[in-house]
Amino acid sequence: MSTINRGIVYTLMIAVFVLLLGITALLGVAYNRHQRLEDVTIDLQRNLTQQEHTIVELQEKLEDCDTLQAIAPVDHSWDIQPSSAQSGKKPVHAASSTDKW
Repeated sequence: MSTINRGIVYTLMIAVFVLLLGITALLGVAYNRHQRLEDVTIDLQRNLTQQEHTIVELQEKLEDCDTLQAIAPVDHSWDIQPSSAQSGKKPVHAASSTDKW
């Protein structure tokens, strides 16, 4: 085999080796991303399950609550008539533009 043919074979072997290293590196990156995606998916499923349980508990509490018995208290302060002491006072008038201070 001539030296030129050996040089070409070595160059091709190095190119194939570099390509294999690149493919290996890309596979490693893809595997790491896949692992992170799985971890995030598991966390989201766990959070979703917890929220579903919270929703179910709140629905049960809401069903247990008897809304017919819960009546808002009546505010009787609107029914009170002004006392005689307050009714004897003169009404306050708004200041006009002609008033002098």
